[in-house]
Amino acid sequence: MASLIAKVTSTSARAPLARLLTAPLGLDVWEVKPDHLVLQADEAQASRLQAMGYDVEQLQMTEQYLSTFATEAAATGYHTVATLEQDLRRLAEEHPEIAELHEIGRSVEDRPLWALRIGERRDSDRKVAFFGCHHAREWISVEVPYLLAEHLLTNSSSEPVQGWLQQGEVWVAPMVNPDGHAYTTARPENRLWRKNRRPNRDGSIGVDPNRNYGYMWGTLDVSTSSHVPSDETYVGPRAFSEPEVRAVRNLVARGLFGGVLTYHSYSQLILYPWGYTFEPVEDEADLLEMRSLAEEMQRLIKGVHGKTYTTQPSSGLYPTAGDTTDWTYGEYDAPSFTIELRPASALEGGFTLPASQIQPCWEENRPAALEFIRHVLDRPAP
Repeated sequence: MASLIAKVTSTSARAPLARLLTAPLGLDVWEVKPDHLVLQADEAQASRLQAMGYDVEQLQMTEQYLSTFATEAAATGYHTVATLEQDLRRLAEEHPEIAELHEIGRSVEDRPLWALRIGERRDSDRKVAFFGCHHAREWISVEVPYLLAEHLLTNSSSEPVQGWLQQGEVWVAPMVNPDGHAYTTARPENRLWRKNRRPNRDGSIGVDPNRNYGYMWGTLDVSTSSHVPSDETYVGPRAFSEPEVRAVRNLVARGLFGGVLTYHSYSQLILYPWGYTFEPVEDEADLLEMRSLAEEMQRLIKGVHGKTYTTQPSSGLYPTAGDTTDWTYGEYDAPSFTIELRPASALEGGFTLPASQIQPCWEENRPAALEFIRHVLDRPAP
């Protein structure tokens, strides 16, 4: 069935926009704005939304969107699974005194999951972690953490990086979902694949890795955290059912990181817990720390190219249960953030960000990432 990218609005009291985020409708929500949503839907879903009282404006047919943005030229400049491994190995080989490449697990299809450990001291009690590409189609979320690792190693003999790497460790895992990423690079029509490649019992494929973590897993049943296997946000049959998520779990359990930042795309947002509830974090000191750090990262990002990244709790975007940052904060009390990278809208490319924007996207996120490292590694010992 043909699918479309649609803008959904409502002028009817019987059809509030918030209902689309809190009902199990199986929608693939791309953008959440105060007065509209942007989502991908098949024609039957679009008709259903109209019957419910929503106004559905077709922005583009998905096929047209892909032919516009998901071109062969657009893929040039992005890593594949293979070239990422090559480049991570090269970084480790060029800096053997401070960099080690670790295989932290294997995917459903038996691909290795790589994490680069950067730092002079092994088993330091000061550690910070960066993750990318939980969602296959979010290619820019591979590039920013990879470029961060490259930057740290290139600048490892000058301050402030040298001081950080003398006192602590930075772990960077740029591609949590290699099977899904490989699937998106195989053919343009696969470019918007989101999940991993788990075969489900009903014949569908894939679990959303960023709904499979154990903290409050499965406590929601909404479009954005679904229990229907064919949905884009399927939470999986149980917490930590997916080997990719278990690999992250085991790394975090061993590392006991003092802070975690995970990259996604798109919408230009800086998100912090909670995702599973609209209630704020109860610990006022923790909430103030995360809110203040989010605002400082926002300021630093805007200072580079003038791009505004909105700060808010994750649930302010939409409710999610079982995501990475709820888990790392909920289980380990680590300051935890999700940064949704460029662009701001589907009309600017959405998930298929032109490769020409990799470098400026990294440039604006670099000072925020370095501030996060500084904040975590320089925190007073508990």
